[in-house]
Amino acid sequence: MTDLALKFNLLDPSARKEVIDFMDFLLTKETKSKKPLTNYKKKILKVSVWSDSNIDLMIL
Repeated sequence: MTDLALKFNLLDPSARKEVIDFMDFLLTKETKSKKPLTNYKKKILKVSVWSDSNIDLMIL
């Protein structure tokens, strides 16, 4: 980890900001993916299922 800190300190200020922004993006992405999937599951369960006969009725 000290090797990483040494490399970071060698960067110019704009490159440091870019690295920090990228790390923030990765951390934000990680926290978003860990939210419970209950809402997603509820939405999926609400999807209607059509049979062939339902589709035939719409085509006529």
